[in-house]
Amino acid sequence: MKFVATIIVLLLVLTACQNEKKQSSEDIEGSKNLVFSDLVLHDRFDNTLVLDTLLLGREAQFSPVYIGKMNDSIQPYYKTAKVGYRVEDWNKYRSPEADDLEIYIDTTQTIGFPMGVWEYEQEPERRVNKKSYPIFIRNQSNDTLSIGFGEILPIVTEAQDSLGNWMQIESPLMYDCGTGLTQFYLPPNEIAISTLRQNKGTNNTKFRVKFSFGDHQIYSNEIEGKMND
Repeated sequence: MKFVATIIVLLLVLTACQNEKKQSSEDIEGSKNLVFSDLVLHDRFDNTLVLDTLLLGREAQFSPVYIGKMNDSIQPYYKTAKVGYRVEDWNKYRSPEADDLEIYIDTTQTIGFPMGVWEYEQEPERRVNKKSYPIFIRNQSNDTLSIGFGEILPIVTEAQDSLGNWMQIESPLMYDCGTGLTQFYLPPNEIAISTLRQNKGTNNTKFRVKFSFGDHQIYSNEIEGKMND
């Protein structure tokens, strides 16, 4: 009887360990697929928003409207001077590698578009009237990362053509001079939020955004959308 009781105890211990290991794996997997739609963006502006018309080859603008912790309620800023998280030393933090960032376009929420890059000193803060989806960018590495410079994040939009090939449909914004430009940084497990304009058009397609910093490209999820030929 003692032998049988010992076997039963061992089986119970093994089962408990397996369940604990399974739960731990599920927790890790769940952290990689955070439901960003649960983060409610509270917009302080109420001017009417309209769909944009995507022009092939236009200059991209992906300015951050928030950088910080993953709070349940977040207020976007349409003037990048209010975002913070800047550093003057360009060598202080490393650039992201392919697995460092999780990028997610959230199509369940609509916000406005930030002020133009060349208007960042303009007062007061205003919301450009283009319907936009929030883009959540999470640092899933253990390091603080450098994620942008000046007033932008290095992101461009890509779309699928009729054959299913991805093509870059925007040109990266280029500064004429880097003097005085600061860099945006993102601590571990914190997020940056940018915006992807919602477009009108006659053709259905898929969109995604590409983050390029140095030699690495990081892609978002794919979303349904429209654009003209």
